[in-house]
Amino acid sequence: MQQQEKKIKGFNILELLVVIVIIGILSAAAYPNFSDWRRDRVTRTSAIKIKNLMQNINAQVQRGLYAYVQVSVENTADHLIVTSKGMKTDTLAKKVNSSTSDWNQNSRSRCNTDNDAYWDDSGAPSIEITYRKDDEDNIMEDAEGNQIIESETEVPNTKLEVAQLILGKVTTTFAGTDATPEIGAVCFSKNARWYSGAENFLSVDPLDADGANTSVDTILFICLRTNDFPRCDIEPTSGEPNREHPSLFLLEWSRFGNITMSKWVDSVNDWTLQ
Repeated sequence: MQQQEKKIKGFNILELLVVIVIIGILSAAAYPNFSDWRRDRVTRTSAIKIKNLMQNINAQVQRGLYAYVQVSVENTADHLIVTSKGMKTDTLAKKVNSSTSDWNQNSRSRCNTDNDAYWDDSGAPSIEITYRKDDEDNIMEDAEGNQIIESETEVPNTKLEVAQLILGKVTTTFAGTDATPEIGAVCFSKNARWYSGAENFLSVDPLDADGANTSVDTILFICLRTNDFPRCDIEPTSGEPNREHPSLFLLEWSRFGNITMSKWVDSVNDWTLQ
């Protein structure tokens, strides 16, 4: 008997169109969740990097490598730059025992942000980021408002105890320009004896005419940098966002260098410890 040929049936055009439509619907439904996850991952990763930098420089104090350390946060129009700096025991002793030093006269000058020579060691960039720019030298952004990275180049850091982070996708509550960046700094020492702050991390009592009564801020807010959010929009008194952010984290520290990380969750309208 002649074997009957098997008929191999493929997809017709209508069936292919149906499959394409189904895939499109599923992709459209999944994209918002993926987009939210990606924004959260970018902000979370940056917050963890900053937390690790703060923990690492505080560990050097406990080990005795430095007697006094600083974490400075500098925000320009495009980058959040976080740097750790260290002062050796001999240098600190000279400042404390000097009759001409401002150390014992003005506590607000201790956490110095104006002069790198004030510190024995200062962090250097570990990664240099190059952003894609248009013909007018403006940084280009993707459809979600995220700056497009052209390349990331690792730069050797000769001082492993100190570090610097250059973060292009996140911002904080204070923001300046490339020419005049806004900065805040917090300084730690063993047993918290010389705990101090500077600039945006130092709050002055508005009722104190002399400005001598100050307090060191203990929170750094970190959110995704977009056109709508060149800085995090936070209500100063409550510490809660004034509007919904794409992704929002905070780092909180004590004068002894203990650091925690929390995330703002819109569904519960509160901060949750991470």
